[in-house]
Amino acid sequence: MPHSEALIDEIANELATWPGIHIERSAEGAARVRYEHSTLGLLYPDRGVAELPVLDAEHDELIEEGDAEPAELTPDSSGVSHDVHGPADVTAVLELFDRRYRDVRGEDEPYSSEDPA
Repeated sequence: MPHSEALIDEIANELATWPGIHIERSAEGAARVRYEHSTLGLLYPDRGVAELPVLDAEHDELIEEGDAEPAELTPDSSGVSHDVHGPADVTAVLELFDRRYRDVRGEDEPYSSEDPA
């Protein structure tokens, strides 16, 4: 398994531990990350990329700060993407998913599966 595929699987496995998150894998290998009826993003193991839909203002902020790149979804898309090449990218992608997760849930505090103690 190529390195980026293993890292994408690591991200999917972590996200699957978050309350209410479901991972739906397609026949092509992509994984749709869902919370209830909302899609939080897509993981592409074969490309080593995570794509997330975001609001226009957040889209511009994430790109300006270097936290993400414009997604290739459509020319008019307000989605962002992040390539996954190493452990730092895993952390960055989980932070992007955390932003979406909190936005969809209406929460301010970041989610962590780690023990707060």
